[in-house]
Amino acid sequence: MSRLGKTPLAWKNLTHDWRRLVVAIGGIAFAVLLMFTQVGFQNALFDSQAKLIDDLQGDIFLVSRAKFTLAAEKRFPISRLYQAQSCPGVQGAYPVYSELTTSVLRKIDRGLGNKGFPIRSIGFQLSDPVFRIPAVNKQLDRLRSPGTALIDRKSKRKKFVFARDNDAQLTQNTLELANKKLRLAGAFELGTDFAHDGNLVMSAENFARFFPHRMRFGDPLSVIDIGVVHLLPDADLYATRDILEQMLAEDVQVLTRQQFRKSEIDFWDESTPIGTIFLFGKIIGFIVGMVICYQVIYSDIADHMPEFATLKAMGYPASYFVRLIVVEALLLAIVGFSPGTAVSWLLYAWLAGQTGLLMTMTSDCLLFVLIATIVMCVASGLLALRKLLAADPASLF
Repeated sequence: MSRLGKTPLAWKNLTHDWRRLVVAIGGIAFAVLLMFTQVGFQNALFDSQAKLIDDLQGDIFLVSRAKFTLAAEKRFPISRLYQAQSCPGVQGAYPVYSELTTSVLRKIDRGLGNKGFPIRSIGFQLSDPVFRIPAVNKQLDRLRSPGTALIDRKSKRKKFVFARDNDAQLTQNTLELANKKLRLAGAFELGTDFAHDGNLVMSAENFARFFPHRMRFGDPLSVIDIGVVHLLPDADLYATRDILEQMLAEDVQVLTRQQFRKSEIDFWDESTPIGTIFLFGKIIGFIVGMVICYQVIYSDIADHMPEFATLKAMGYPASYFVRLIVVEALLLAIVGFSPGTAVSWLLYAWLAGQTGLLMTMTSDCLLFVLIATIVMCVASGLLALRKLLAADPASLF
C-alpha cells in the first residue's frame, strides 16, 4: 500500500500520456510566465523609480514637504542645507538639482527636424560627493567645460539619445537642451522609469545656464530638489535625523535612505492605479494556471477511475488519494516552473535592453512565483479530487 503512494505512481500517472504532459507543462509554464511578467514589471516600476535614490551617496536626504514623488518639481531654499550643515553629527550637506518640465533635448538634424524629447537633467557641484555611479565620478573633468553633460545610455529614445553609441560618437552629435547648444562629454548608466525617459548629468554651473528660469528672480541654484547629507562615522543615524527635523522648518522632510525609498515606492503603489493593475495581472496569471492544472489533473483522475475504484474498494483511505494527488500536483508545478522561468529570464533580459527598466529576476521574485505555482497546482489538484472522494466505489466501475 505504501509503495503506491510514493512519487513513482504519481509520476507514472503524469507520464503515461506524453502528449498530454507536454501540453500540461506548456500551460503551467505559460501561467508562470504571466506571473513573472507581472511581478517583473511591478518590481521594475518600484526599483526604477527609486534608482536615483539608490545611486545617491548619502545617509540622510532633505526634500520639500510638498514633494510627493521624485518627478514632482517641488523645491526648497538652499538655506535649509546650510542649517543642516551646522547640525551635530553632520559631516556635509550637498545640493542636487533636477529639471524635467523645460528640459527638452533636441538633435539638430535634418532627418529628425526640430522635434525634441523630454529628459531629466540632474545638476550638482562637481566637488560634492553625491553620486555612487562610478562612470559619473570618473568623468568629472569632462563636465567642467561650459555646455557639457553626460547622457544615460539606458534612455528610451535610442535613435535620438544614442544609447548604443560609444563615447567618441556621442561627442560628435550636435544637440540642443532647452534651446541652448549642448555637447555630450560621455555616458553613464542610471536607467529610465515611468516618469522619465532618460537622464542627463551636468555641473551645477551648466545646470544654471540651461535652466535660468527656475527662479523668476535671483539665482536658479538658490532652490534645490534634493539635499544629500553625510554623517560623521560615529554619528547615530536616527538621532541625527530627529535633530534635523527639529532644527529645520516644516517645509522640509528629513528622510533616511530607507524612508526616502519607501515613500517613493508607496506613492506609485498606493496613489496610482499601476500597483492595482499589476496585482490583478498576477491574480489573472494565477487563475489561468489553476484552470489549466485543474483540467490536467481532472482528466488524469477520470482516465484512472476504474483503478481508483479498485483501491477504494480495497479499503484505501481518503488520505491516500489526497497524498497521491498532492504529489502529482507538486511534480506538475516543478516540471512546469522550470521552462516558464527560463523563458521569463530571457524575456526580462530583452525587456531591460529595450526599455531601460530594471527587469531583474531576484531571489524574492523567484521564491514568490515558485510558491504561487505550487499553491496553484495543489489547490487545483484538491479541487479535481472532490468528485473521487465523494463517489461510492461501486458506482465508479
